[in-house]
Amino acid sequence: MKKSFFLGLLVALSGLAGCGDDGGEGTSGAFANLSCASSEVTSANCVEIADAATLIAEVNLLEPDTTLVLGAGTFEFDNAVTIRANGISLIGQGIEETVLAFGSGTTQFNGVDVVGDDFLVQDLTVLDAPKDGIRVEDSDGVTFRRIRATWTNEGDMNNGAYGIYPVKSQNVLVEDSFAENASDAGLYVGQCINVIVRNNEVRGNVAGLEIENTQYADVYGNLAEDNTGGIVVFDLPGNPIVGRDVRLRDNRIINNNRDNFAPGGTVAQIPPGTGTFAMASRRVEITNNRYENNRTLDIAIISGLVIEGDASAWDLVETEMIGDFGDLALLPGTSDGTWSNFRSENIVIANNMHTGSGASPSTTNMLGTLIAFLYGEVDGPVDSVVYDNIGESTFDAMDLERNSNDNRLCVGGNTAGTLGLLNLENAPAPILAGATAPFGPFGCDALEGGPVAEVSLPQLP
Repeated sequence: MKKSFFLGLLVALSGLAGCGDDGGEGTSGAFANLSCASSEVTSANCVEIADAATLIAEVNLLEPDTTLVLGAGTFEFDNAVTIRANGISLIGQGIEETVLAFGSGTTQFNGVDVVGDDFLVQDLTVLDAPKDGIRVEDSDGVTFRRIRATWTNEGDMNNGAYGIYPVKSQNVLVEDSFAENASDAGLYVGQCINVIVRNNEVRGNVAGLEIENTQYADVYGNLAEDNTGGIVVFDLPGNPIVGRDVRLRDNRIINNNRDNFAPGGTVAQIPPGTGTFAMASRRVEITNNRYENNRTLDIAIISGLVIEGDASAWDLVETEMIGDFGDLALLPGTSDGTWSNFRSENIVIANNMHTGSGASPSTTNMLGTLIAFLYGEVDGPVDSVVYDNIGESTFDAMDLERNSNDNRLCVGGNTAGTLGLLNLENAPAPILAGATAPFGPFGCDALEGGPVAEVSLPQLP
């Protein structure tokens, strides 16, 4: 294992000073849970790091295939920890034991900022990053495991935007982690291909967990509680990856009623009390989730035109698009050689549990106010699944059977819930509320083209 003599001497001295007769490094003191001598460390290079200055020095000298083992304690930074090498593992002694604190920064920067394949971050907390907590970009093979990204102040619009943020990457795993108090999204997967997000907790964020413009994602076993919105999946206009094949399953999405404290952007339009929405999405399965006490609604299916009404903004130039899209039957764009992705289509909702939601829709923003008004007209709680009906060829507020299902929304397997059609293209026209199984033309229970593809990840660090 390689280590510069000078930096090794600094680490040894700092360890001795901090731990006295405990021996400092190795299997005691600051490195009691993990050290370079641990069997879990298999990289060619390993460095034990006991203070912030040493970590900054080491990341500036990184060789590929290096494990950086951080000792117990709080590491104070006034700038980003920037990693630009492949095969790097950044591992602490545990979420409660190793804290990277960025609250003293006076400029805007990410806490941990990474571009590099086969990256692992594990067993540490990132606190009070001015921008994103842990951002990994343009990388292949990314693992977030047992980490926390958080901010000290709850509900503060000045908090950083994203906690855990893999973006423009592929083969991504996020597991057993915590994302809290972000002013946009706690755990945000953006423009990625092949993703597993499992067994995480997201609390106190505007959006708890977001899957955006991402292909082939399996999101399961997560808890989303006390966010403005719980778990959402959507595309935004202009991104070259068209989102597809996303599975939201076996999650708990409960009590997401926090006031919206986003300073701006798409998530500023989420009404407090939202469980899940799918927007400008296709080939999505929302199954076997527990929804409970989300005051506005549990599940909404909405067109991208709700947040960006100019259809030309959704044009994607075919030659610039990334990933699989040829089989999706996308709508033609407004100019030659383009496709459009504003439509929500081919979505299955089944076997979800709904308890206590939709009782008091928020009126603090436009969408919440509209829902509250429309459902006030029918004098009842908001339906378990709400569909905006944009793009449908026919709408009938009196007879469910006379409605079209051109976009193929399938709720036939969601027998414990109800369905409402909002007819937003002509709002505030009458709505159709309280539809129950078998749901008429929406009674299908399978995706066209077969189920969402299984996500298979290569061996990750």
